[in-house]
Amino acid sequence: MTNSSAFVTHGIAHAQRALANLAAMTNAHLHPTTLKRTLAQRARAELVRLEIIIRRLLVLMALGLVLPPVPVRASSGHHSDTERVETKASTGLTGLAPRVLGPDMDRDGLATAARSCGPVQAAPILARLAALQELLAAPEAHARRLARTLERQRKAGEAAPMALPMTRTHRLPPELGAIATALPELLRDAFKSWETSG
Repeated sequence: MTNSSAFVTHGIAHAQRALANLAAMTNAHLHPTTLKRTLAQRARAELVRLEIIIRRLLVLMALGLVLPPVPVRASSGHHSDTERVETKASTGLTGLAPRVLGPDMDRDGLATAARSCGPVQAAPILARLAALQELLAAPEAHARRLARTLERQRKAGEAAPMALPMTRTHRLPPELGAIATALPELLRDAFKSWETSG
């Protein structure tokens, strides 16, 4: 196991632990319909941070994979053979749009939160939490898809993605904060061959 893959494995384990803590904090196992507004704000902020860390860990995992060549299919003349198709799997956590890998949080990701008082609907928060838990249950499959996306972007001549330093890592558990702090430099090193690889 390389240092990079050991780091990713270690990081994923800590991300899973943080997600489990968040699930306990929101009583996700009870499937609540609403959450107190302050709890919802805290949960959203933690989800923003964890999504960035998890995205970066999966990119680092993807960059360490050696993929078999994609078999060449005969062109049918259909426009889908030549056009790049943007799917749900090529954006968000899978893709690298925007170019920056996880822009720093804006007000802890709460800029669009409603200003009214009272409880908040729990479903959107719990759905994001469940999606991250499901993703980390099988990160290798996701990393393979992400590796293909990165390879297409590289071959298309796109610039290598960047990972900006995260702030407010002091709000994370110490070990996860250290992982978040180390990821930008590790990704910068992993992307060094982007321009020179064939």
